[in-house]
Amino acid sequence: MDPDTRRDALDAFTDGRTAQARRREIQPLRGIRGVPDGDLARLAGAAWEETPIDLELDRGALVELFSGAFEDGLLAIGLAAAALPDDPEAAYELGVIWLGSVDDPLTADALGTLLLGPGVLAAQRPLEDLARHAHPGAHPCVRRAVLSAAMAWMPEPVTGPAVAPLRARLGVPRVAFVQAPLTDALTTWAHGFLRDEAPLVRKAMRRVLRAWSRLDPEGVVAWADTVRGGLPKLLSVDVNKARRKVAT
Repeated sequence: MDPDTRRDALDAFTDGRTAQARRREIQPLRGIRGVPDGDLARLAGAAWEETPIDLELDRGALVELFSGAFEDGLLAIGLAAAALPDDPEAAYELGVIWLGSVDDPLTADALGTLLLGPGVLAAQRPLEDLARHAHPGAHPCVRRAVLSAAMAWMPEPVTGPAVAPLRARLGVPRVAFVQAPLTDALTTWAHGFLRDEAPLVRKAMRRVLRAWSRLDPEGVVAWADTVRGGLPKLLSVDVNKARRKVAT
Protein backbone atom coordinates (compact mmCIF):
# COMPACT_ATOMS: atom_id res chain seq x y z
CA MET A 1 0.00 0.00 0.00
CA ASP A 2 1.19 3.49 -0.89
CA PRO A 3 -0.02 6.01 1.71
CA ASP A 4 0.61 8.94 -0.66
CA THR A 5 -1.81 7.44 -3.18
CA ARG A 6 -4.46 7.16 -0.49
CA ARG A 7 -3.87 10.75 0.62
CA ASP A 8 -4.19 12.02 -2.94
CA ALA A 9 -7.52 10.22 -3.23
CA LEU A 10 -8.74 11.81 -0.01
CA ASP A 11 -7.60 15.26 -1.16
CA ALA A 12 -9.73 14.92 -4.29
CA PHE A 13 -12.88 14.71 -2.17
CA THR A 14 -12.21 17.48 0.34
CA ASP A 15 -15.03 19.93 0.89
CA GLY A 16 -14.78 23.22 2.76
CA ARG A 17 -18.26 23.07 4.26
CA THR A 18 -17.69 19.54 5.50
CA ALA A 19 -14.39 20.59 7.06
CA GLN A 20 -16.02 23.56 8.78
CA ALA A 21 -18.86 21.44 10.15
CA ARG A 22 -16.46 18.74 11.33
CA ARG A 23 -14.28 21.27 13.15
CA ARG A 24 -17.30 22.35 15.17
CA GLU A 25 -17.66 18.72 16.25
CA ILE A 26 -14.03 17.69 16.89
CA GLN A 27 -10.60 19.33 17.00
CA PRO A 28 -7.96 16.63 16.47
CA LEU A 29 -4.35 17.75 16.51
CA ARG A 30 -3.78 15.88 13.25
CA GLY A 31 -6.17 18.21 11.46
CA ILE A 32 -9.24 17.66 9.27
CA ARG A 33 -9.41 17.42 5.49
CA GLY A 34 -13.17 17.74 5.18
CA VAL A 35 -14.09 14.54 3.32
CA PRO A 36 -17.83 13.71 3.61
CA ASP A 37 -18.54 10.37 5.30
CA GLY A 38 -20.15 8.90 2.21
CA ASP A 39 -17.15 9.69 0.03
CA LEU A 40 -14.77 8.44 2.70
CA ALA A 41 -16.66 5.14 2.92
CA ARG A 42 -16.59 4.68 -0.86
CA LEU A 43 -12.87 5.48 -0.99
CA ALA A 44 -12.15 3.09 1.89
CA GLY A 45 -14.09 0.23 0.32
CA ALA A 46 -12.48 0.80 -3.07
CA ALA A 47 -9.02 0.95 -1.48
CA TRP A 48 -9.47 -2.53 -0.03
CA GLU A 49 -10.81 -3.97 -3.28
CA GLU A 50 -7.92 -2.44 -5.20
CA THR A 51 -5.14 -3.47 -2.80
CA PRO A 52 -6.04 -5.79 0.11
CA ILE A 53 -3.81 -5.16 3.12
CA ASP A 54 -1.10 -7.49 4.35
CA LEU A 55 -0.53 -6.43 7.96
CA GLU A 56 3.06 -7.67 7.97
CA LEU A 57 4.08 -5.97 4.73
CA ASP A 58 1.92 -2.84 5.07
CA ARG A 59 2.34 -2.09 8.77
CA GLY A 60 4.66 0.87 8.18
CA ALA A 61 2.42 2.31 5.48
CA LEU A 62 -0.63 2.03 7.73
CA VAL A 63 1.18 3.75 10.60
CA GLU A 64 2.24 6.54 8.25
CA LEU A 65 -1.29 6.90 6.89
CA PHE A 66 -2.80 7.05 10.38
CA SER A 67 -0.45 9.90 11.32
CA GLY A 68 -2.08 12.14 8.72
CA ALA A 69 -5.38 13.97 9.10
CA PHE A 70 -8.53 12.73 10.82
CA GLU A 71 -9.86 11.05 7.68
CA ASP A 72 -6.51 9.38 7.03
CA GLY A 73 -6.74 7.80 10.46
CA LEU A 74 -10.22 6.41 9.84
CA LEU A 75 -9.06 4.97 6.53
CA ALA A 76 -6.06 3.31 8.20
CA ILE A 77 -8.27 1.83 10.92
CA GLY A 78 -10.73 0.51 8.36
CA LEU A 79 -8.06 -1.14 6.21
CA ALA A 80 -6.42 -2.74 9.24
CA ALA A 81 -9.81 -3.98 10.48
CA ALA A 82 -10.51 -5.65 7.14
CA ALA A 83 -7.19 -7.50 7.45
CA LEU A 84 -7.77 -8.49 11.09
CA PRO A 85 -9.11 -12.01 10.31
CA ASP A 86 -5.78 -12.84 8.64
CA ASP A 87 -3.60 -11.72 11.55
CA PRO A 88 -5.58 -10.76 14.70
CA GLU A 89 -2.44 -10.26 16.79
CA ALA A 90 -0.91 -7.77 14.36
CA ALA A 91 -4.19 -5.89 14.00
CA TYR A 92 -4.65 -5.66 17.76
CA GLU A 93 -1.09 -4.44 18.24
CA LEU A 94 -1.65 -1.71 15.64
CA GLY A 95 -4.76 -0.64 17.51
CA VAL A 96 -2.82 -0.38 20.75
CA ILE A 97 -0.09 1.68 19.03
CA TRP A 98 -2.69 4.09 17.66
CA LEU A 99 -4.28 4.48 21.07
CA GLY A 100 -1.38 6.72 22.01
CA SER A 101 -2.39 9.43 19.55
CA VAL A 102 -6.18 9.32 19.75
CA ASP A 103 -7.60 12.70 20.72
CA ASP A 104 -11.08 12.80 19.19
CA PRO A 105 -14.17 10.70 20.00
CA LEU A 106 -14.95 9.59 16.43
CA THR A 107 -11.54 8.05 15.91
CA ALA A 108 -11.78 6.56 19.40
CA ASP A 109 -15.09 4.88 18.58
CA ALA A 110 -13.81 3.43 15.29
CA LEU A 111 -10.58 2.23 16.88
CA GLY A 112 -12.36 0.55 19.78
CA THR A 113 -15.14 -1.05 17.79
CA LEU A 114 -13.18 -2.19 14.73
CA LEU A 115 -9.74 -3.10 16.11
CA LEU A 116 -9.52 -3.25 19.89
CA GLY A 117 -12.79 -5.05 20.60
CA PRO A 118 -12.60 -7.80 17.98
CA GLY A 119 -8.81 -7.87 18.15
CA VAL A 120 -8.46 -8.67 21.85
CA LEU A 121 -10.86 -11.59 21.43
CA ALA A 122 -9.55 -12.94 18.13
CA ALA A 123 -5.95 -12.72 19.36
CA GLN A 124 -7.05 -14.52 22.54
CA ARG A 125 -5.60 -11.82 24.77
CA PRO A 126 -6.80 -11.44 28.37
CA LEU A 127 -9.20 -8.52 28.68
CA GLU A 128 -6.84 -7.07 31.28
CA ASP A 129 -4.32 -6.42 28.50
CA LEU A 130 -6.72 -3.93 26.98
CA ALA A 131 -8.24 -2.59 30.21
CA ARG A 132 -4.89 -1.41 31.55
CA HIS A 133 -4.69 1.27 28.83
CA ALA A 134 -7.77 2.98 30.28
CA HIS A 135 -6.13 4.02 33.55
CA PRO A 136 -7.39 7.25 35.19
CA GLY A 137 -4.45 9.28 33.89
CA ALA A 138 -5.10 8.36 30.25
CA HIS A 139 -6.64 10.88 27.86
CA PRO A 140 -10.47 10.69 27.91
CA CYS A 141 -10.44 9.72 24.23
CA VAL A 142 -8.11 6.82 24.99
CA ARG A 143 -10.47 5.65 27.72
CA ARG A 144 -13.39 6.07 25.32
CA ALA A 145 -11.63 3.94 22.70
CA VAL A 146 -11.08 1.14 25.21
CA LEU A 147 -14.69 1.39 26.39
CA SER A 148 -15.96 1.36 22.80
CA ALA A 149 -14.40 -2.06 22.36
CA ALA A 150 -17.53 -3.33 24.11
CA MET A 151 -19.63 -2.43 21.08
CA ALA A 152 -17.92 -5.27 19.20
CA TRP A 153 -19.06 -7.73 21.86
CA MET A 154 -22.71 -7.35 20.90
CA PRO A 155 -24.51 -8.24 17.65
CA GLU A 156 -24.77 -4.54 16.91
CA PRO A 157 -24.03 -3.50 13.29
CA VAL A 158 -20.94 -1.31 13.10
CA THR A 159 -21.57 2.17 11.73
CA GLY A 160 -19.33 4.85 10.24
CA PRO A 161 -17.13 5.08 7.13
CA ALA A 162 -14.26 3.06 8.61
CA VAL A 163 -16.25 -0.18 8.38
CA ALA A 164 -16.44 0.05 4.58
CA PRO A 165 -13.30 -2.06 3.86
CA LEU A 166 -14.61 -4.87 6.07
CA ARG A 167 -17.98 -4.75 4.30
CA ALA A 168 -16.14 -4.90 0.98
CA ARG A 169 -14.10 -7.90 2.09
CA LEU A 170 -17.12 -9.81 3.37
CA GLY A 171 -19.48 -8.71 0.61
CA VAL A 172 -22.22 -7.78 3.08
CA PRO A 173 -24.09 -4.51 3.73
CA ARG A 174 -23.82 -4.78 7.53
CA VAL A 175 -21.12 -6.08 9.84
CA ALA A 176 -21.39 -7.39 13.42
CA PHE A 177 -18.73 -9.43 15.16
CA VAL A 178 -20.77 -11.76 17.40
CA GLN A 179 -24.12 -13.51 17.25
CA ALA A 180 -25.08 -12.89 20.90
CA PRO A 181 -23.92 -10.45 23.60
CA LEU A 182 -20.77 -11.54 25.43
CA THR A 183 -22.23 -10.97 28.86
CA ASP A 184 -19.12 -11.71 30.92
CA ALA A 185 -16.97 -9.27 28.95
CA LEU A 186 -19.68 -6.62 28.98
CA THR A 187 -20.12 -6.98 32.73
CA THR A 188 -16.37 -6.56 33.29
CA TRP A 189 -16.32 -3.41 31.13
CA ALA A 190 -19.44 -1.94 32.74
CA HIS A 191 -17.89 -2.30 36.19
CA GLY A 192 -14.61 -0.83 34.95
CA PHE A 193 -16.09 2.35 33.45
CA LEU A 194 -19.02 2.84 35.81
CA ARG A 195 -17.47 5.74 37.75
CA ASP A 196 -15.63 7.48 34.90
CA GLU A 197 -17.14 10.96 34.90
CA ALA A 198 -15.44 12.38 31.80
CA PRO A 199 -18.28 13.54 29.50
CA LEU A 200 -16.79 11.79 26.46
CA VAL A 201 -16.54 8.51 28.36
CA ARG A 202 -19.94 8.83 30.01
CA LYS A 203 -21.56 9.40 26.62
CA ALA A 204 -19.94 6.24 25.26
CA MET A 205 -20.99 4.33 28.39
CA ARG A 206 -24.61 5.28 27.76
CA ARG A 207 -24.26 4.12 24.15
CA VAL A 208 -22.99 0.73 25.35
CA LEU A 209 -25.75 0.43 27.93
CA ARG A 210 -28.48 1.34 25.43
CA ALA A 211 -27.33 -1.36 23.03
CA TRP A 212 -26.84 -3.91 25.81
CA SER A 213 -30.27 -3.13 27.30
CA ARG A 214 -31.93 -3.64 23.93
CA LEU A 215 -30.12 -6.90 23.16
CA ASP A 216 -29.77 -8.46 26.62
CA PRO A 217 -31.91 -6.70 29.24
CA GLU A 218 -31.53 -9.61 31.69
CA GLY A 219 -27.74 -9.28 31.57
CA VAL A 220 -27.90 -5.54 32.20
CA VAL A 221 -30.21 -5.95 35.18
CA ALA A 222 -28.05 -8.72 36.63
CA TRP A 223 -25.01 -6.45 36.36
CA ALA A 224 -26.78 -3.43 37.83
CA ASP A 225 -27.93 -5.43 40.85
CA THR A 226 -24.29 -6.10 41.76
CA VAL A 227 -23.25 -2.43 41.73
CA ARG A 228 -22.50 -1.20 45.23
CA GLY A 229 -23.80 2.24 46.10
CA GLY A 230 -26.19 2.38 43.17
CA LEU A 231 -25.81 3.68 39.65
CA PRO A 232 -25.17 7.27 38.59
CA LYS A 233 -28.42 8.96 37.57
CA LEU A 234 -27.57 9.20 33.87
CA LEU A 235 -26.89 5.48 33.68
CA SER A 236 -29.96 4.56 35.70
CA VAL A 237 -32.20 5.79 32.88
CA ASP A 238 -30.99 3.08 30.51
CA VAL A 239 -30.90 0.37 33.17
CA ASN A 240 -34.46 1.15 34.21
CA LYS A 241 -35.57 0.59 30.62
CA ALA A 242 -33.98 -2.85 30.79
CA ARG A 243 -35.77 -3.54 34.08
CA ARG A 244 -39.11 -2.73 32.50
CA LYS A 245 -38.37 -5.09 29.61
CA VAL A 246 -37.49 -7.90 32.02
CA ALA A 247 -40.62 -7.26 34.08
CA THR A 248 -42.88 -7.59 31.05
